[in-house]
Amino acid sequence: MAAAAQTYPSRQITLIVPFAPGGPADFLGRLVGQKMGEALGQQIVVDNRPGANTIIGAQAVAKAAPDGYTLLMAIDGTLVMNPFLYTKLAYDPFKDFVPVSLLALVPSALVGNINIPVSSIKELVDQERAKPGTFQIGISTPTSQVNVGLLNMMAGTNFGIVPYRGGTTQITGILAGDIPLGMESINVALPLWRDKRLKILGLVSAQRLSLASEIATIAETFPGYDLGIWQSIVAPAGTPPAIVNVLHASIRKALAMPEVREKLLAAGIEPASSATPQEFAAFIRSQADTRAKVIAAVGMKLD
Repeated sequence: MAAAAQTYPSRQITLIVPFAPGGPADFLGRLVGQKMGEALGQQIVVDNRPGANTIIGAQAVAKAAPDGYTLLMAIDGTLVMNPFLYTKLAYDPFKDFVPVSLLALVPSALVGNINIPVSSIKELVDQERAKPGTFQIGISTPTSQVNVGLLNMMAGTNFGIVPYRGGTTQITGILAGDIPLGMESINVALPLWRDKRLKILGLVSAQRLSLASEIATIAETFPGYDLGIWQSIVAPAGTPPAIVNVLHASIRKALAMPEVREKLLAAGIEPASSATPQEFAAFIRSQADTRAKVIAAVGMKLD
């Protein structure tokens, strides 16, 4: 395997994206994969394997040969939520993969109908504490439910949730005033916020975004609140460190390209590579610790 690492890559690489074509994850995978391939001198082909909360794609990569030719674009849910949401999981995110690098932050935000009588997290929480049951929050993903659960824990509130089958119906309901609030991805919320059709009360991430630095984070009101969505690349466990380092370097090179950054930011995606694979591994562990506690406290299970 040492000799293989020295000549890596010598053929096409497959990047499994556990989402359908056309969405933000697919866009990110194709753009970064193309530039990684240019840096590596070999084509990276995206293989879309949607379904089962990213489990189908993750399972395929977990079983792949650890030679650097099959990679997974894993989201936070894949690595640090599914282990705690499912009693039996078809893969072990801590044993079946080796971290390569963080790719990007695609945070969600707590958004509201333009006519609601609050414009910040503090105002919202103050009103809900004064009159419990005033506000309900729409959710369309397990991550959104965890987001609301952590807000309730930290704010001492009991916001009710309204489940939606998809983000499209949820955002339509918020815009129409059928529901006052919802957890939405920032790439959906930003254009509506810029057109003054929607309020953004706070980002579900530790830091403000460079593409809209005037939008506050929930963490500024409740320090430690950080459940931002992120994208990454991992390889099958056992992939030689030399190959992991080659892949990591190609990711860093791709994300440093001005045209890549410009395209990602325009799509509401914040580029964010890890300094080293080891740094990304530590990040995963930290995120897993936080999410395990929140999921247990909320009492969520998906099986």
